[in-house]
Amino acid sequence: MSEIKESELPGIGKKFTLELDSGDKLVVVIHFSGEREVFKFTRDNDEPTSVTTLADEEARQVGSILSGTYFQPVVEEEHKLAMKNAAMEWIKIASDSILASKKIEELDVRKRTGVSITTIIRGEAVIPNPPPSEIIKPQDTLIIIGNKEQVKNFISTFEIKHRLENDRQ
Repeated sequence: MSEIKESELPGIGKKFTLELDSGDKLVVVIHFSGEREVFKFTRDNDEPTSVTTLADEEARQVGSILSGTYFQPVVEEEHKLAMKNAAMEWIKIASDSILASKKIEELDVRKRTGVSITTIIRGEAVIPNPPPSEIIKPQDTLIIIGNKEQVKNFISTFEIKHRLENDRQ
């Protein structure tokens, strides 16, 4: 972990300097007014390559983001373990499908198979996290997620014949 150097700026506020692992430096000046300036200096350069000025509230919001308040990244090994048993499928709905012209809630998909319908692609429209009242229409593409057994159960329960490759829509 890098050391943060702190220094007084008389009549202005405080300056914090952090040397990054790359050799670059990040300098944050906090003014008595609450305004913050963030300077990035590349290695062996006395002129900043970028400067960002933030109001007090903006700086606090950015600080919250950086500290992980809004999102905590998953360590790669934990992510791989979590995804190991997860399966995602793209299902094209044929006009004669059991799913066609029915509301998601009416089909009771999750209770019957364990999968969740995460997205419906309808032509150019994308419906993320569709509500239970959404009607599945012929030619829709459903994106479902569950474990491998749940996806197999969905495919057999609803007699799915039209699956797409995961990297296509």
